[in-house]
Amino acid sequence: MLTILSETEKLLPSLLMKPDVWTGLYVDYHHPYVERLWTQLGENRISLHKIYPCKVGEALFHPHPWPQAVKILKGEYEMGVGYGENHQKSPPIASTLMLKADTTYEMTDPDGWHYVRPLTEPSYSIMVTGKPWQEKNKSEEKLRLRTLTRSEKEDLLNTFKEFYNLE
Repeated sequence: MLTILSETEKLLPSLLMKPDVWTGLYVDYHHPYVERLWTQLGENRISLHKIYPCKVGEALFHPHPWPQAVKILKGEYEMGVGYGENHQKSPPIASTLMLKADTTYEMTDPDGWHYVRPLTEPSYSIMVTGKPWQEKNKSEEKLRLRTLTRSEKEDLLNTFKEFYNLE
């Protein structure tokens, strides 16, 4: 996934100049709250995140239904990592890391868990996800998230354009 992230990042400046290809969501069902823009590129999805700080113990510890790679562009966050096959119950946290801008990482096992918790200011990151693994919990309700407003979407795109010295 790290190679896909690197190749995707080369394409990102041209994609940032096409606002109509991005869908915006505001993820607020659990801390930390996230502003997300995403677009599909072949079998992979590119997501741009602005993740807001939250308090110790508030960040959602969760598995992902897909392989992913992340690059932090600005800010820093604490990340807790665990591993557990039972997706109904959180496994213990096996490691806690402090990650800063220019850090990249991947999660490529369906039983990997993590949380991210920005510390004092929002963090900004790129995430590339692959095809979802078979759903572990089909009974889980699909969350209804609000779309970003036009202004929120424009602000987030402009912030990412600044990271790549565009406009």
